[in-house]
Amino acid sequence: MRNAVANSIISRGRSTILGLLPTVPDDMAGRIRLEQLSSILRLTPIMMGANILIAMLVCLAGSTGPHRDALLVWSALVISYGLLGLRGWLSAQRRKAGKFTVSERGLRRIATQAGLLGCLWGILPILAMDGDTASVQMRMMIAAVIAGMIGCGGFAMLALPQAAIAYSTPMVLGSLYVLLRSGDPILLALAGLLIFCYLVISLSCLSHAKVFAERLVAGEELERQKQVVSLLLSDFEEGASDWLWEIDAQGALTYVSDRMAAAAGADRSALIGCPLASLCGAAAESPAGPVASLAVLFSEQKTFRDVIVSLQVQTETRWWSISAKPIHDMSGGFTGFRGVGADVTAAREAQARISRLAHFDVLTQLPNRLSFLQALSQAWHDHGSEDPNPETGGGCAVLCLDLDFFKGVNDSLGHPVGDALLVAVAERLRQCIGEAGFVARLGGDEFAVVVAPAPLPESLGNLSRTIVETLSQPYEIKGHNVLIGASIGIAMAPSDAADPDSLLKNADLALYRAKGDGRGAYRFFEMSMDVWAQERRALEMDLRAALANDELKLFFQPLIGSREHEITGFEALLRWQHPRRGLVPPNDFIECAEQWGLIGKIGEWVLNEACRQAASWPTSLTVAVNLSPNQFASGDLVGQVAHALELSGLDPARLELEITEGLLLQDTARTMDQLAALKVLGVKIAMDDFGTGYSSLAYLWRFPFDKIKLDRSFVAEMSDNSAITDIVRTITLLGQTLKLQVTAEGVETADQARMLGEMHCDHFQGFLFGRPMPVGDIPNFLISDLARRMRRESVEAAEAEDAANSASA
Repeated sequence: MRNAVANSIISRGRSTILGLLPTVPDDMAGRIRLEQLSSILRLTPIMMGANILIAMLVCLAGSTGPHRDALLVWSALVISYGLLGLRGWLSAQRRKAGKFTVSERGLRRIATQAGLLGCLWGILPILAMDGDTASVQMRMMIAAVIAGMIGCGGFAMLALPQAAIAYSTPMVLGSLYVLLRSGDPILLALAGLLIFCYLVISLSCLSHAKVFAERLVAGEELERQKQVVSLLLSDFEEGASDWLWEIDAQGALTYVSDRMAAAAGADRSALIGCPLASLCGAAAESPAGPVASLAVLFSEQKTFRDVIVSLQVQTETRWWSISAKPIHDMSGGFTGFRGVGADVTAAREAQARISRLAHFDVLTQLPNRLSFLQALSQAWHDHGSEDPNPETGGGCAVLCLDLDFFKGVNDSLGHPVGDALLVAVAERLRQCIGEAGFVARLGGDEFAVVVAPAPLPESLGNLSRTIVETLSQPYEIKGHNVLIGASIGIAMAPSDAADPDSLLKNADLALYRAKGDGRGAYRFFEMSMDVWAQERRALEMDLRAALANDELKLFFQPLIGSREHEITGFEALLRWQHPRRGLVPPNDFIECAEQWGLIGKIGEWVLNEACRQAASWPTSLTVAVNLSPNQFASGDLVGQVAHALELSGLDPARLELEITEGLLLQDTARTMDQLAALKVLGVKIAMDDFGTGYSSLAYLWRFPFDKIKLDRSFVAEMSDNSAITDIVRTITLLGQTLKLQVTAEGVETADQARMLGEMHCDHFQGFLFGRPMPVGDIPNFLISDLARRMRRESVEAAEAEDAANSASA
C-alpha cells in the first residue's frame, strides 16, 4: 500500500516536472538553446565575480578558525574556477559573432561546468561546518552563504534549469549532510528552510524556462508572420495595381507606398504629412452613388470601401478607388486609418466608353434605341398628357424615318458605301432637327425623332417635308453619286396614344402607310391604320395556322403550245381556302408570308404537292412552280427540290422552276451556285416577268436559262401600242437567238394569240385557253382538249378530202 502511494506521488511529481519542461519545435531547438546560453553568458561576469569575492570573504572569515588551511585551498579552487569562467566568457564573446544555434552537447557542457562549481560550493559546509570545532557563527554564515549562492545561481541560470539544478543540488546536499547531523533544532530548521528554498528555485527555473521557450517560439512565429506579411505586401504591391497608405487621426499621411507615390506623381517624402483629403477633390462616389468627401468619411471613423475620388496629377485628371479601416490603440482610442488604393482611371474611362456604346450608335454617333426609349419616356412624363394649345401646340410627338432605296445602294455598292451613307444621313438629319428634338438611330436605315413639347401639326408637317427634301438630295460617297429618299410616319400624344410604346407603334404604322403610298412622303397617324394593323395581325395568325389546318390549295393553269395549241403542262398557283375569308388570292398573302418568315415552309409544301400531283399526269406534261427569293436565302432549296422529286418519283425534266429578276440582285454568287446545282438535278429554269426589271439581259448570258416568260403587261398593251408590239417581237427574237423557249402570259384574246404566233412565241398562258383550276378538274380539262383536237383533226381531214376531190374533178 505504501509502495503504491509512493509510486503515485512519484508519478504525479514526474508529470508536474515534465509539464514544466519546455517543449519546442525541432527547427527552433538550436535557436532556443542559443538564447538560453546567451542569457547565462550575460550574467557570467557578475556570477564569476561574485563567486571569487564570496570565496575570498569566506576564506578571510575562517582564517582564524580550525579549518583555515582547508578553506584556503577551497577558496583557491573557487577563485581559479571563477577566473577560468571569465576566460571562457571572453572566448565565447569572440566566438558569438555569426553563430545562430547551439547544440545539446554545448548545453550539457554548461550544465556540467555549473555542477562542478556547485560541487566546490557543496564541499564548503563539510569543510567549515562539520564537527564540534565549528562555531555557531561560522555555521550560520556558511548556511547563509550557501542559501545566497543557491539563490544567485538560480537567478543567473534561470533560463537553463538543468544548469541551475546541477549548480544548486551539490550545495544543498552538502549543507543537508552537515545540518542534519548536527542535531541542533535551529540548524535542523535551517535545513528545512534550505530544502524549501531549493525546491522553489528549481520549480521557478523550470517554469521560467518554459515561459522563456514559449516566448521565443511565439516571437519567432510572430517574426515569421511579419516576414510573410511583408513578403505578401511586397508581392502585392509589385504584382497588383493596388497600393497601401496610412494616415493619423488628423488625416495626414504617415505611410505612403512607392506605388502610391508614383500614382500621385510625387515623392514619398513630399506626401508624408500631407492631408490625404487635400490631394483629392471634394466629390466622392461609392458603388451606391455619391457620398461625402474623404474628410467627412475620415471624421466618421468608420470603415469604407471602394470610394472613388478624383485628383489632378500634373495636367491630367486621375481617379482613385480608396478603401480603409480605422486604427485604434491599446486603449481603444482612434489613431487614424490604414487602407489600400488603386488607380482606376483606365477602368473608369473604359466604363464611360461602354456606357456610351450602350447608349449611342457606334457608326453614326447618334443615340441608339435604348437612349431613344429613355428620351421618349421622359418626354411622355413631362409633356405626354398636355392638351395641345391651338396656337403653340403641346404634348409630344414621334417621327419614324426610313430610307427609301437604301438596300439597293448597300447591295450594289457594298457595305462600306452604305455605312458612309448612313453617317452622312445622320449628319443631315441632326442639322435638320437641331435643338427642336431628340434624334436617334433605331437600327439599319431606321431613324426616329422625339419632339417635346410638340409644335402644331402644320409645323410638324413642314419639318417632315424639310427632312424628306434634305435627305433626298444627292450624296457624294467614296466617288459615287448616290440618290436615296426618305419616308416619315408621325404620331402625336396624347391624341394618338395612351402610352409611349403605343406612340412609337403608331408612328411606325404611319411610316408604313407613307412607304405604301409611294415613298418619299410623310403621313400622320390615323385610327384606320391601327385597324389595318390589327387586320394584318389577324391575317398573320390565320396564315400561320393554314398549313396545319390543310387550308392551302394548289390551282393549275394550263400552258399551251403556240403551233398546235396543245397542252404542254400546267403552272402551279397557290390559293388559300380560309373557312371565314373564303378563297384568298396569292396577292393578298404571299408578300405578307415573306415578311413574316412563312414563305419557306409554304414554298416547300408547294414543291412537294406540285410534284406529287404532276407525277400522275401524262409524261408529256410539265409542271411549273414559282420560287420566292426567300427560299434561296434559306440555303435549303436544292435539298428541298431533290427531296420533292425523290418523294414523288417525278422526272426532273418535267419540273420547271420560275424565278424573278429581283432574285438575281441579292447575293448573286450564292444565287448562281444554287441555280447551277438545280440544273445539275435536271430541272428547267425559267425567268418570270421578263422585261420588267433592269438587269435581265446581263443575267441571260451569265446563266443558261431554259425559258423566259413575257410579262402580261406587254401582252395587254400589244394590240393598241405599236412600240410595245416591237418590244415583244424583239424579246421573242432574242429568245430564238439564245435558243430559249418564250412563254407569253396573260393571253386573253384570239387576236393576241395570232400576233404572238406570228412572232414565233413558243407557249401561251392565259384565260383564252384556261383559267386556274383545282387539281380535280384537270382530267376533264385534258379530255375536253383531246376531244377538241380530235374534232379539229376530223374537220381538217374532211377539208383535205374535199380539196382533193375538187382537184381531181
